[in-house]
Amino acid sequence: MLFYETHKEELEVFERLKKNNPAIASYLAVSVKNNPEVAKTFKVTQLPTYLILYNGKECWRHVGNANIDLLKNNLALIEPINREAFI
Repeated sequence: MLFYETHKEELEVFERLKKNNPAIASYLAVSVKNNPEVAKTFKVTQLPTYLILYNGKECWRHVGNANIDLLKNNLALIEPINREAFI
């Protein structure tokens, strides 16, 4: 899950991860401007904020810019059985 405002670079990284690894997870980009209530629910105070949820619970959070390797590595740690699915 990515919370963003107008960070084009973060959206590009997020979309590339989503495109290249569709079977790993469900991906959701949330515009804080258009969905402030969702940001509040997840206690997002800075942008961009990346979250990984597993079984509905937050298990990883990163505030600030993130490269695709950081995101892929943390997704792989959440469910090691899916590592082979990464391209």
